[in-house]
Amino acid sequence: MAKPTPVRGLDAATPMPEAARALLGARLADVQRYLGKLGPDLGSDEVHDARVATRRLRGALALFGDRKRVRRADRVVQTLQDALGDVRDVHVQLDAFTAIAEKAAPLERTALRHVRDHLAARLPGRADELRSAIPRWQQDGLQALGRLEQLKPRGKLGGHRLRGRLVADLENLEARLLDAQRDPSATPMHELRKTVKRFRYALELLAPAMPTEIEEILGALTPLQETLGTLHDTDVRLELVDDHGDASTQGTDAVLKRLRADRDRQAQDTLRALESWEEEAVALRSQVLLSASPLKRGAPRRGGGRG
Repeated sequence: MAKPTPVRGLDAATPMPEAARALLGARLADVQRYLGKLGPDLGSDEVHDARVATRRLRGALALFGDRKRVRRADRVVQTLQDALGDVRDVHVQLDAFTAIAEKAAPLERTALRHVRDHLAARLPGRADELRSAIPRWQQDGLQALGRLEQLKPRGKLGGHRLRGRLVADLENLEARLLDAQRDPSATPMHELRKTVKRFRYALELLAPAMPTEIEEILGALTPLQETLGTLHDTDVRLELVDDHGDASTQGTDAVLKRLRADRDRQAQDTLRALESWEEEAVALRSQVLLSASPLKRGAPRRGGGRG
């Protein structure tokens, strides 16, 4: 996964209007750079990098608060993100089913060919949608983001408001985690996965204010995100084979059996990762997000007042 462009000159005491504009500008520049790398064939890695950049951009929008102009900008960014995701998701599954077919038995290959044909038929339409979405983004997206320039969110980058929001996000993540532990089926795990990603991109924004602490949290969170992603991809494959495999052959049943075995193993890996993260979250919430205000630990101040 491509890393976000670092933003220099920010710290815990940076006023939020300055920090929000700087971080939004950096995240927007990342989106534009990765869109510029998309060739005519819309390569899988390039689409993935652009999609991740749009997620990070949406995370930066949250720094401006819950306002009408912010919600409008978020919808415009999400439209581009969805178009990128529609192409990327097909790329991921085509690559996966091609790899599975290389080691499959002849009957399994027949079922897998049906699924790959279905995916391949969907790709041109989704690619055309993405190609149309990009020029719309260049007009509507930049215009919507430009309307945020005059907004002045309150507080400081390392202040109590942003840390309080992260605590709320963490509590939401923990609630999703409990749902997934009680029911490790596809939907609860997918909802947890989306929550983990949003939390990760929100945390990255706070890195200039709390670099050591955020690095520690991300070190625990990133493996969980990756494990959940692997599980989700298998859940999608199971649905695709069930819906589009050749029902007239034993190959489909064999592929489903193989994928279900993979899914059972991955679910156990994920549940172990959830237990590990749960232990980390309790300590990190107390140590970093609640009691460890950077402004109280010697970070340089740019003025009085609370964050």
